[in-house]
Amino acid sequence: MLVQVGMGFLAALTFGYIFRVPASQTVRCGVVGGLGWTVFLVAEQSWGEVGAVFLAATTVAVLSEILARRHHQPVIVFLTPGIIPLVPGSKAYLTMLSFVQKDYTQGVVLLVTTLFLAGAIAAGIIITSSLFRNFSRTKRMGR
Repeated sequence: MLVQVGMGFLAALTFGYIFRVPASQTVRCGVVGGLGWTVFLVAEQSWGEVGAVFLAATTVAVLSEILARRHHQPVIVFLTPGIIPLVPGSKAYLTMLSFVQKDYTQGVVLLVTTLFLAGAIAAGIIITSSLFRNFSRTKRMGR
């Protein structure tokens, strides 16, 4: 598990560099990605793959919102690299491979799974972003 968490950290860190995140923030991007992957690994047994991805994406989004406010950066600086370890790229590849090999039954199963995983990522980000935006708006109006 420690190796997988390290790889999640490294993937997010590397994509932070590729996406030209400010150098002072790249390690934080790695931490967000590593923590997101940790949540996925811990939750996968009890929540299932899609539920664990949703929970991990929500965690990444919450951490990104908090770090963005604390370090005066746009949320996207932490969110984009941090979410990379959760992207179902291998599932998408296996989906296409199944269709190319004319295994349509397996291809459809993998396609639906891939779409659910992508939807879980999107839902985790959207819900978190909406809650933070509403909280921020409420906080400003109370002043």
